[in-house]
Amino acid sequence: MKDASTTREKDILEKYNLSNIDFIKVGHHGSNTSSGDKFINSIKPKYSIISVGKNNRYGHPKISVLDTLSNSKIYRTDIDGIIEIKLNKNGYKIKTCPL
Repeated sequence: MKDASTTREKDILEKYNLSNIDFIKVGHHGSNTSSGDKFINSIKPKYSIISVGKNNRYGHPKISVLDTLSNSKIYRTDIDGIIEIKLNKNGYKIKTCPL
């Protein structure tokens, strides 16, 4: 699946009634082309997952995106390594395995 741009995020907000979600996979490795303020403030994710390489040449994730996500618990593959979310009938459990 392709990452959603801020334009696509606007479309999603107009089409679906999303709020107070548990998880979001942050688009574009945390670049400023997705995870816009309006989208994140509308869906209010509890946890934000960013798949990003350590010391990447693009400087991802961007500080502005991390600021936008600051009301959620942020997991990053460059810091946390493997991020596993196990769902069960009682909810979920998040486990990390640093590389």
